[in-house]
Amino acid sequence: MSILKKAILGLVSITVTVLVTKAVEQKLELTFFSSAMNSLWEWVASVGRWLARDVTLPFWIVLILLVLVVLLLVPVLILIYAKYFEKETPSEPEGSPLSEDETVAFVVVGKAIQDGRQFGIDEVRQYSQLSRIAAQNALDNLSRKQLIYLARDRMHYNYIDLTPLGREYFLELESSTAA
Repeated sequence: MSILKKAILGLVSITVTVLVTKAVEQKLELTFFSSAMNSLWEWVASVGRWLARDVTLPFWIVLILLVLVVLLLVPVLILIYAKYFEKETPSEPEGSPLSEDETVAFVVVGKAIQDGRQFGIDEVRQYSQLSRIAAQNALDNLSRKQLIYLARDRMHYNYIDLTPLGREYFLELESSTAA
């Protein structure tokens, strides 16, 4: 582009900008913004006057104390509700939550641990007389119910062990069958 074209384009753009600005100023009433700012300032000033009222105990101190008490009371009420009104999750299985296959597999694992042995899936299947899939399904469900877990010994042999919940449940089963 030549210098003359650039100069003409610059003058035209400046002229258009000035004309658009003048048209916007004439068409739109910008006094709305100044009245809104005045209203906002009056509100802020009235709040300031209200807080600075001349009384024996400033009202805003009482208001702040009231808000603090409410803010401190809400967590206390939540804790009370959580402690006394929410249903607690049972720490151990209630009744007999296990199917027949799960019970058989669980007892086999528990008796093996009681005898000082370490059973894997094959041994559980062999002693429980369950099919491979039934034994695996039962062990999966026992693991999901957090009664057993897969452990590893020093020789990296995987075996099935009881969780603390599983030990408690096994002792309950043992005491109920002994009685």
